[in-house]
Amino acid sequence: MNAMDLHRDALVWDAHRDVAYEAPLSERFLQRWMIGVDLHLPRLARGGINVQTFALCIGPEIGRDYVAQALRELDQVFTILDAHRDDVVLVTRTADALQAKRQGKIAVFLSFEGAEPILTELGLLRMFHRMGLRAMGLTWNYRNETADGGYEGREGYGLSQFGAAVVKEMNRLGMVIDIAHATPQTMRDVLRASEQPVIHSHGGVRAVNPEHPRTLDDAVLEQIARNGGVFCATTVPQAISTPAEEATLERYLDVIDHAVKVMGADHVGLGADFDVYQSHLPYAIGHWLPGLEEADQWPEVTAGLLRRGHSEVTVRKILGENLQRVYQQVVG
Repeated sequence: MNAMDLHRDALVWDAHRDVAYEAPLSERFLQRWMIGVDLHLPRLARGGINVQTFALCIGPEIGRDYVAQALRELDQVFTILDAHRDDVVLVTRTADALQAKRQGKIAVFLSFEGAEPILTELGLLRMFHRMGLRAMGLTWNYRNETADGGYEGREGYGLSQFGAAVVKEMNRLGMVIDIAHATPQTMRDVLRASEQPVIHSHGGVRAVNPEHPRTLDDAVLEQIARNGGVFCATTVPQAISTPAEEATLERYLDVIDHAVKVMGADHVGLGADFDVYQSHLPYAIGHWLPGLEEADQWPEVTAGLLRRGHSEVTVRKILGENLQRVYQQVVG
């Protein structure tokens, strides 16, 4: 099977894309542009994306109005998904995501990038779960009530007592825990505490780029694998190379290759973070990853992995089957 046929036949799952971040959706919507000026449904379709995890990042810059802002953004996302129901469907079960692929639709899982919207209340976590949220990252770069974030220092502190309770409750509810943007100590704490597999939805590896504060060392990668979880490689150039201008598609493939070598083929996936790199800045920036600037170029990753000697079975796992396994086990 050639690369394009394999890509179209496989389950392709992107574990992380930001939505509703830097501007009200009502100001950014033009015709079939969805959720952000750079998220175009035909582009996702051309890239063969079957399942897209949309992350809502309710960051510290909004002040303390976290719950209200999360509800506003959820309302906007629900409204827009409903308006495009012929092309995309919000799902809360893995079986529904697979059914969407069979129907030629894009399945969407919802996640929070950071636990700020639940404040210090497990009841709020349960309410957002009732609204359809099936994943959550504990931190977004900075310390919050659950844990330390990755920009608090390369090591930093780990889970708080409340954070440990959140891990336990997410396990009980059937929500995927995302350790991206956390300190290594937070990651280790979560991996020890969680009774279910966790994911790192978008990141790099320290062996390829030791300079970036959010790249993972081999010990953490190995612990994710032992947990049964999945590490997802991001396309953000700064995570791939320092300086970012030297990031290339081949270097991105180096990240995936290294993760497979350390973790095994059952524990590596894709988490582009495309939107954060393109639409979160008020001006165009020139150092996107050449050859992998957007979702319509995902087939280049499939071709690159095959070119590097990965089997079709391994490529299918990386493209989406590993994430499918974790979501099936945790979410159902």
